[in-house]
Amino acid sequence: MFDEIGGKWKLYIINEKDVKEFELRKEGAKGVKVKYLLHAGVGAKNIQLRIFTIEPKGSTPQEQHEHEHEVFILEGKGKILSKDKEFIIEKGDAVFIESFEPHKIENVGDTPLRFLCTKQTSELPKELNQE
Repeated sequence: MFDEIGGKWKLYIINEKDVKEFELRKEGAKGVKVKYLLHAGVGAKNIQLRIFTIEPKGSTPQEQHEHEHEVFILEGKGKILSKDKEFIIEKGDAVFIESFEPHKIENVGDTPLRFLCTKQTSELPKELNQE
């Protein structure tokens, strides 16, 4: 659902259940899926909003990059590893990951770990480019 004025979207609303889920195909990723809720394709010029699901014993790859992340844990229990520290994260926790901070998120619970995550970018997700 959206409000289009003069060919540009001013307001875009979508329910998570209507968004296609993709397996995260990055080296080092295990049991990770992603849904791209908001992105350049729907008018978000600067930020992507994604929902990640990590299966039990799964993890994101170890990453370090220019863009920062803001993460909000929706369900489950995980562990976030930075350069030299580990932190347990669970439902309701908010996490800020600064630019160039090494990070990896692991599911340490018995149920899927689900979280919202932002990414500063004006690019369309590559998975959506291939559809």
